[in-house]
Order: sequence, then structure tokens, then C-alpha cells
Amino acid sequence: MSLAEDLNDPDDMIRLLAVGRAARDGGPEVIGKLLDMALHDGAEVQTAGGVAERWDNVSDAAAGALAAVLRRHAPADQRVRRAVVDLAENDDRVGRLLYFLGPDAEPVRRELEMSSEERLRVRALRAVLPFDRTVELNRRFLADPSPIVRLEALRGSSRFDPEDAPRALTDASAEVRLAAVRKLQWRDTPAFVAAARVETVREVREQYVEALVDRPLTDDVFRALLGYLADDGWVGRTAARRLRLIDSPGVVAAVASRILVFDDEAHLAALAEFPHLLEYAPELWEPLQRLERSATDGELLGILGRLPRWERSAYPLEDPADGLDPVQQARLLRAVLGWAHRVVDSDSAVESEGLAAWLAAPDDHTAAEWIIEHDWFGTGPVADLLHAAVDGDLRRALAVDLGSDVLRLAHLFTARQIRADLDPLPPRPLSRLLTEDPDLLRVRFQRGRTVVLRLHGSAAVGPRLEPADAVLHVPCPDCDTSARVQGPPAWRYRDEDRVREFEDGYAATLTGACPACGASVRTEVLISVTEGRFDGPREVSWDARF
Repeated sequence: MSLAEDLNDPDDMIRLLAVGRAARDGGPEVIGKLLDMALHDGAEVQTAGGVAERWDNVSDAAAGALAAVLRRHAPADQRVRRAVVDLAENDDRVGRLLYFLGPDAEPVRRELEMSSEERLRVRALRAVLPFDRTVELNRRFLADPSPIVRLEALRGSSRFDPEDAPRALTDASAEVRLAAVRKLQWRDTPAFVAAARVETVREVREQYVEALVDRPLTDDVFRALLGYLADDGWVGRTAARRLRLIDSPGVVAAVASRILVFDDEAHLAALAEFPHLLEYAPELWEPLQRLERSATDGELLGILGRLPRWERSAYPLEDPADGLDPVQQARLLRAVLGWAHRVVDSDSAVESEGLAAWLAAPDDHTAAEWIIEHDWFGTGPVADLLHAAVDGDLRRALAVDLGSDVLRLAHLFTARQIRADLDPLPPRPLSRLLTEDPDLLRVRFQRGRTVVLRLHGSAAVGPRLEPADAVLHVPCPDCDTSARVQGPPAWRYRDEDRVREFEDGYAATLTGACPACGASVRTEVLISVTEGRFDGPREVSWDARF
């Protein structure tokens, strides 16, 4: 068979051998076929076995053969130039082609590097192997206006200068920042920890915390990890496990403030077993008892059951403002407003508008000017709070009653973080597990999140989560004492006769025993999960109780 026929043979090995022949003996007539194979033939052929196993790529072999033929016959063939700028071609294959063409293709590569099309600049970069890229080359591409070019400069770089770390770690693109974190996670550079403290994108924070927990607990690493306690899920739990090694009232205050805001029972379990929790935050004893009364997760119940059970007499909370200097008092005042903003009913538009304006201002002086100029004080407790803030009166702000005892604990734990010279964790909505009536229905979904439902009420839930357990407190039929009943919901039906959504129905038989008389207590509840057909919201509802 002729060389041209072998290059078109369906057998991968025959084509690979034909490429080798073309490299040695081929003329201008095979340039077009070799170019096509270099760009499109992705077959791999095993050319050696055993311990010396080897696989050769047909396209790479064709690119090398094309380079040999061009050097003998037509080094400036215009077909190659047209192919490397054709956006229909694969960027990686074009980069490999330019690499195999070597110095003869350097003028073309430089043209691509200066192109206004970002994909052509990516091809110019991929034409240089990672270990051949100089620091100057990487630095030039890290300053490229296109994020896909900057990403390629990071992913393919084996010579990354630490001086370039601040630029990469603070890049406008989250994907570029993620690549930079992976590149630098084993390098000791101050820019890494500094960037970790201000990162906001969840996926990037996950990569940061994975790196930070393996570093020595220097003061900078400690403060960065402390900020990651504010995150839900794996990130927050991972940071908490690393910080368990530190015996500090300030760290415990930060952990205690998160117990007041999280609804994820798996996360609460990790925080509730934190060392010295009740030693440094005894005020948590009552909230933890509330959690134990309504928790459904077995791990959380076990941890709460092992906590000390001494009787506590009522005592007044300490004054959060005690021991704070003027600067610290100003920080706490802003935090008090932040917590209030999370507690105020979202329907109170005027009240929330004033709090939101204060928190959005660059400084307290500007905030006071905004509130006074636009008369954003509103009415009721929030007006008292904003008047106190305008006057800079922290104690007056702390005295404003927004109707939540849990909120006062949030103020206290925030003050303790500030007193310990820590950056306090940001305010969040208070946990419904602590603020809602304990006699409401608690439904725990897979992976730990618990929602609290009133009869005929509903709550949003995440995608692909199924109800795993339910807890309710009902009166004992014999002595009327409140008794805890619990049981797993069982799927009963799916209603698809709707245009925009479908509904899954569940029934749960909840059983328990009266703590006073020991009588068996039983009730049944019906819940439903409704999900939009077109990426709409997903809600769980408590439909009935029997």
C-alpha cells in the first residue's frame, strides 16, 4: 500500500507507522494530511508492553512528522498559518502543533501572543511547555485582560514567582483565584493568608481552608481560620476542628455565636463538642437545652446528652460594654446594628431601610449623616436603636429590646470576641431552632439541615434533599405534660398533575413517651415537598396533623 493509503487506514497502528515513514521520506504531498491528523486524530497506540509500557499519540506523532517535512520542503506553508488561527480548531491541539513545529513556528506563535482574540493568546501560551516558560513570560500572561489566558498561565506554569502571588490571589476572576490557591497552597507566602481572610466565593474558600488547616497555627493563620468559622457546612466544621487545639475564651465566644445562628444539626454537633464551651460560655446552657429538646440528629443528641447537667440559677448577663475602649465600643455598636438588621421583620420596610443604610455607610460619621438627612429613623425599637447609634451611645443601644433573649447572647459573645482583640464573626439571622416555639414541627433533611414549620406553613429547602426525620412536642393524653414524639417521614405519593411544579407527599408516625407519667404518646403528620419544573423554588409544607 502507498504512504497516502496508510495514512488513511482505519487501523491506528498502521497510521502511526505511516506517520513515521512520512517523517523520514514524505514530500509536500503529505503536508495537508499530516496537518489534518495533527489537529484531529486523537488515537493512542500501545507501542510497548510490560514494565516498559508505552502509548503514542497519533496526533503528536503527526505534528512531529509535519515539522520534519516542512523543514525539508516548505517551512512557510500557509496552510499551517491558516490552521493555527482557525477558531474552529481545538486550542490544545493547536498549541501542541506549534510546540512540535519548534523554532520555525516562533514568528507565528508571537503573532498569536499579540492577537486581540483571547483563544489565540491561549494557543500561544500552550505552545510553550510548562518547564520552558520563564518567569517573565508567565508574568506577562498573568497581566492579560482575559481570565482564560490568566488561568492558563497559572495552570501550566512550573515557574511561578512568589512576587506574582498578590496579583493572582486577588484576581477579579474566582476561577483564576482558585487556580492560584492550588498553585500556592504549599508555599509560605504572606499574601496567601492575607487573601484567604478576604475571599468571599465558597469554592475558593473551601480550597483555602484545606490549605490553612495544614499550616502551623501562627497568629495570621489563626485569625484567618477564625473567620472561616462563619461558613456553613464542611468549611466551617473543618476550621472548627483545627481551632479546637486553642484554649481561648475568644475562640469559644466565636463558636458560641455560631451556635446561635446555624440550623444545620451536623454543623451544630461539631460546634457543641468544642472544648471548654460551657466553661467559657456558660450562658449557652439554656440554648443548648432548647436544642436538645427539638434536635432530630442522633450525633447532636448524643453530644448534647453528654454535656454537664448541673442546675443553674438565673443570673443577670454581664454588660457587653464593660472593659471596652472607645474604638472597641464603636465596633460593638456597629455589630449590634448588624444583629438587629438580621432580627427585624423583613416586612418593616422603613425600619430595615434605616439599619441597612447605616451598615452600608463607609464609616459611622457618614452613617449618622445619612440617617439624619433622610430621616430614616423609623418607629419603635429600631428608632431607639438608631437614635442611640447617632449619639454613639452603646449602652443605650444594648438596652433596646427587640424581643429576643438569644439576641442578647449574640451581643455578649460578639463583645467577648472584640475584647479578645479578634475580628468578630458577622451577624446572621438567628437560628429558628432557638427562636421559634419548641412545639412547632422540626423536619430534618438529609445532610443535616433542619427546618421549623407551623401547621399549614412552609419553608424553603435545597435541591435533592429528602426529609429524614421529624420531631414534635404534643400534650400527653393522660396528664397533659408536653412530650417529645419523633419518627421518619415515609414517601406516599407524587402529584405531577400541575403545569409549573410537582409535589411529593410524606406521612410520618411520631411516637414517644411522656416524661411525667410514662404513657405512650403518638401522633401523625403529613408534609409535602413542592418543586418547580423550571428551576423554580423548592418548599416543604406541614399540611396536616392527626
